[in-house]
Amino acid sequence: QSACRSTGQCDMDERITVRFRPEQLDDVIDALFAYADDCVNDREILLKMPRVDRETVNDLAQRETQLNKLGRWLQHVKEEAE
Repeated sequence: QSACRSTGQCDMDERITVRFRPEQLDDVIDALFAYADDCVNDREILLKMPRVDRETVNDLAQRETQLNKLGRWLQHVKEEAE
């Protein structure tokens, strides 16, 4: 049992290897960017509401940034593997 499972915290040096076929990786990248776009759309809807929950809007912006960063990194990994 890893320390990550027993303590709820993961060692940042611990790695998990995942192998995708190219089309699977494309689907994962597309899904990340689609989710990031959903975050943008959700933020726009929330900002039009009379009472704006700034914490939720900020969380969506942060999530969008993280999803786009991961998607771009996976694109880079894919390009290097080609």
